[in-house]
Amino acid sequence: MAIFLAIALGLHFLMEMLAAIGLIMKGVKLAGDGELWSMHYGFAALAPASVSLWLGPYRRQAGALTVALGLLCSFHTGLAISIAIAGDMVGGMVGHAVLAVLSIALFVLRGRLVETDA
Repeated sequence: MAIFLAIALGLHFLMEMLAAIGLIMKGVKLAGDGELWSMHYGFAALAPASVSLWLGPYRRQAGALTVALGLLCSFHTGLAISIAIAGDMVGGMVGHAVLAVLSIALFVLRGRLVETDA
C-alpha cells in the first residue's frame, strides 16, 4: 500500500507541476494582450502540486493522510467533471479521472497506511 501511495502522489505531483509550468508559460506569452488568467492559475496550481511534498514526513499519520487525500479526491474529481463538461481537453480529463480514482481508493484504504500502536 505504501508503494501505491508513493506512485499516486508522484503522478499527482508530476501532472500538477507540468500543468503549472504550462499555464505559467502560456500566461507569460499572452501578457502583452492583458490575458494573465492562465498564468495566475498556473501559480495557484503549485499549491495542490505541493500536497505530495507536504505530506511526505506525515504520510503514516491518520490525520495528515485524511486531509491530504480528501483534498486530492475533491480536487481531481472536480477537475475531471469540469473538463468533461467543457469537453475541450480529453487528456486532462482522463488524467484527472485516473488520479481521482487513485485518490478515492487511497482515501478508502487509508487505514492500511497509518501507524498503529499495536
